[in-house]
Amino acid sequence: MIYQASLQDDGTRSSPGLFLATGAYLTLCLVLGGASQANDGFDLILRLAGVPLLSAACYRLLAGRAPGTSWPAFALLGALILLPALQLIPLPPGLWAALPGRAELAADLSMAGVAPVWRPLSLTPEETLDALFGVVPFAAVLMAAACLSPHQRQRLWVGTAILAFASVALGALQLASGGLRLYGDRGGAAVGFFANRNHWAVWLAASLPILAFVMSRSSSRDGRMAPLAVAILLATFVALLAGVAISGSRAGAVLLAPAVMGSVFLLWRQGGRGAGARRFLLPAAAAAAGLIFAILGTWVAASRFAGAGEDLRFDLWANAFSLALAHLPFGAGGGSFSAVYMGQETADVLTAGFVNQAHNDWVEIFVEYGVAAILPMVLAAIVVVRGARRDSNAPFIILALALLLAASIVDYPLRTPALQALTGLLLAGLASTGQAHRRRRA
Repeated sequence: MIYQASLQDDGTRSSPGLFLATGAYLTLCLVLGGASQANDGFDLILRLAGVPLLSAACYRLLAGRAPGTSWPAFALLGALILLPALQLIPLPPGLWAALPGRAELAADLSMAGVAPVWRPLSLTPEETLDALFGVVPFAAVLMAAACLSPHQRQRLWVGTAILAFASVALGALQLASGGLRLYGDRGGAAVGFFANRNHWAVWLAASLPILAFVMSRSSSRDGRMAPLAVAILLATFVALLAGVAISGSRAGAVLLAPAVMGSVFLLWRQGGRGAGARRFLLPAAAAAAGLIFAILGTWVAASRFAGAGEDLRFDLWANAFSLALAHLPFGAGGGSFSAVYMGQETADVLTAGFVNQAHNDWVEIFVEYGVAAILPMVLAAIVVVRGARRDSNAPFIILALALLLAASIVDYPLRTPALQALTGLLLAGLASTGQAHRRRRA
């Protein structure tokens, strides 16, 4: 018996076609996936385009023609699909009415003369079905990127940094012209490819560790960086900092400090003994630029910081937490937050605006999925821990992920297809084992 592996210099078979397809789809997600709500068919485009990429990636993985992927990554993806799918299974009327949060609704239906019928666990089945299909961008990029070699994934990271730079240029034009926005008027704010300045600023902040990783790897064979490469990388770093500053995002201004300090520290630590002046000068230049733009960003968002005490988020979080408790342990259903929140608003908490999200995704997922939301969290943590043990470059990825998760405390960035796709790319770097599955051939 002969064992044949599909390997190249890094232990994997390179697939230029899959690499190009993944890069094209990732670009599409970052450009058209900047909104968390249904928007002009962009969601449909991204979901339809992601299906063939996801299918091709799964085929390569099952056929043993790609590097191995750690089991927690498959389990994480399975959990994200299974949770909303289970909520769509019809339940007997008596069982449904006995679930937390359903008794009052069942009584109202009975008083209205509606006959008892089998109903799914989700209070908003259509939104839950939408949430199920909404997993496609994350799943497609995660599985496809896991099929690529480490070098190919690094090239995709470079591509995301270039797109972030392009979005800053677009943001500057938006400020100057008052237009050029994909999602209509945003009150004159710079938002790049996004509908929300906070989500745009979070993307730029999370791109700083990725760019720092590129800096740490961009050296010639003698360990020195070409002056042109240094200039380009620093200019891109400064541009991302400037983008966060002009966004006026409070979350972006707060995240800028850990993003810059963490990136600079990792860049210095990864400098290497033979890196020469790069070990000190490049991190120092990045730190100085970060300090300047952190101050500028805080100044731009100063008026919004001053009104933080009147921010409706605090009341919203308290009400959302009460909703989560009322629907434990099964949740109200994926995508149901807006509907169930409106159903519990009273005259003393009623707002003139439309509450579409809890502005705290950690609380909102418990409203929608109950205690089952803990499962994907645990699996994602296992992916990160296992990846950190295997890859010396993992700290850059973990820092970027930490920034995205931290922003989720005050907003909902990971509900946008763009940042879902970016998260999938980052997790793929931690989930890949770097070894191809060997197939037995007689």
